[in-house]
Amino acid sequence: MEENQKTSKIIEQFSFYLLENGINDFSVELKKTNNFISFIFVCEEMNKELLDTLQHTFKIKRQAAFEYYGWELIGHGKSQRDLALLSTLIDYFTYYLRDGKVHFNLVRYERI
Repeated sequence: MEENQKTSKIIEQFSFYLLENGINDFSVELKKTNNFISFIFVCEEMNKELLDTLQHTFKIKRQAAFEYYGWELIGHGKSQRDLALLSTLIDYFTYYLRDGKVHFNLVRYERI
């Protein structure tokens, strides 16, 4: 159950970040296997500054210590702070541009 709560928090907080930055048209796709969970967000193209901020924020990788208690803090602060906390639950982050859309992929492997 706790893994499902973390999955929900990741979707909620990345969606919140997009909305707070004026992205009002996006979709979310979740792919869950025995080895990983992939969160795919597709949205309208955004400015380079926001993309750079996301790239910089997600350089912070998953933190085992945060897995036990810290994830519950997500959603109790400002969106930029929550995004930094969110990055500690993600193993891999990438994005690419295609056909005027930004495709984000956040991956969380099933390991600690």
